[in-house]
Amino acid sequence: MKRNELIELRELVNNEINRRKRIKELLSNDLIQEYLRITNTKFEELDDSNIKEILEQMLSSFEITKTNGIYVCTSAYYIDCDICYEETNYYSRNVNINSEYAEHRVYTDIESGKTIKGHKEDHYGRPLMRDFENENIILNPYNTSNNRNGYDEVKFDFFETAIKDGQTKAKKLVLSKYPRI
Repeated sequence: MKRNELIELRELVNNEINRRKRIKELLSNDLIQEYLRITNTKFEELDDSNIKEILEQMLSSFEITKTNGIYVCTSAYYIDCDICYEETNYYSRNVNINSEYAEHRVYTDIESGKTIKGHKEDHYGRPLMRDFENENIILNPYNTSNNRNGYDEVKFDFFETAIKDGQTKAKKLVLSKYPRI
């Protein structure tokens, strides 16, 4: 992400933390508690130390224009079919990310969340898996198509470190912590 985007995101996160602290202070006031009881207003206790929740909330509406080009391979599968007399049923079957049977792979950018589908053969107008994997940084945390192959964990590690220590350290962290394809 661009430097100014990181600064803006850091500011948004800090503002949200401060807002939650202030709400917590206000809720400790007896007059506000009485007002909530009288008006039958329900309130939700907000945790100002839950960085993951705050990051998810901020990133849901935050747009990143330029990324570092780090992707997680979130799924790998092949297409198969059952043929029975007059009927043909096609279905996809998930396989391990590095499986030799994988005909298709889905890559998700850890910063923007955009997905790109790669294919083994060039007949869908989409990038070839081997070309895309050679041109970009592709992580394979758990080598499985289950739970998006740890995508959320990688994304959280990256953004938490980027906000605290900067993008360079965040990039180093995810590249050293998670295996590549």
